[in-house]
Amino acid sequence: WRTGGRVRLRRGHRNDASLIITDVSLEDGGKYKCQLVNGLEEESLFLILQLDGVVFPYQARLGRYLLSYFDARQKCEDQDAMLATPDQLYQAWTEGLDWCNAGWLLDSTVRYPIIETREPCGGK
Repeated sequence: WRTGGRVRLRRGHRNDASLIITDVSLEDGGKYKCQLVNGLEEESLFLILQLDGVVFPYQARLGRYLLSYFDARQKCEDQDAMLATPDQLYQAWTEGLDWCNAGWLLDSTVRYPIIETREPCGGK
């Protein structure tokens, strides 16, 4: 795991330490293992770090639907962002996201987050 100097341990006391991550990004989310070794005794626990970002649209200035999946990934990375996962898009949709625009997701699918059908979004 490449940390680039962003990770350190802070000791509270002999049996207490905290993992400090600075400049947290969405890629830092995941499963972390904490292992305490005290002489012959050892104890481990796992922590899940879940990070949520904001789902937002990106449209090339030359028009809609001009980016390939790989181009869309690069445009997101250029903005210090990443393509949304299907779960992130679903969460945003349940919170009221209603865009009549298709967009690439991290799993290379394309989805329309529509709540109300309307022309030209499948409605009349």
